[in-house]
Amino acid sequence: MRWTLALVALTVVACRTRVQTERKDFDLYGGAGLSALPDIGGSVTAGQYISKRSPKFDYAFEMRVAYQGGDDSATQDGEFAQIQVGAKQVASPGHSKRLFFRYGFTWFRANGNPEIIDRSGDYFGVFGAVGYEWDLSDHWTFSPDVAVNMVDGEGSTGSELLPQLNLSFLFRF
Repeated sequence: MRWTLALVALTVVACRTRVQTERKDFDLYGGAGLSALPDIGGSVTAGQYISKRSPKFDYAFEMRVAYQGGDDSATQDGEFAQIQVGAKQVASPGHSKRLFFRYGFTWFRANGNPEIIDRSGDYFGVFGAVGYEWDLSDHWTFSPDVAVNMVDGEGSTGSELLPQLNLSFLFRF
């Protein structure tokens, strides 16, 4: 029985090592998707993996730019433009379906008369997100996530929380 367990453990380690050596250390990815809240619009994402050696987590530097044009909903004919810069932490690397976390800094500008935040203007703060991604092919990944931004704005009365939903299609180079 011990020899069987040792053989299985050795096989798992050998397979894991083979997968790690075939993967690039600095994979680039980019994509586009939908961004919702406070309105509905689009987003563009770019990232680069900076650590792909851990069996539990991969880490990437990521930047997302979102633009939501105004209609008669939450921003009342205003515009919402946002930049998020931070890290992406992917659990269970090497699997075709995996959980991920995003966190970092955010800036956005809200114009018009926004209802979901205190008032129009520039806001700066931090964000955190959790999502799930799965591979559609060797290069394409579908990635929905839910984010929360904690921000302070010009002339605001204090910190505010802004939830967001994102759906992205990412292409790994």
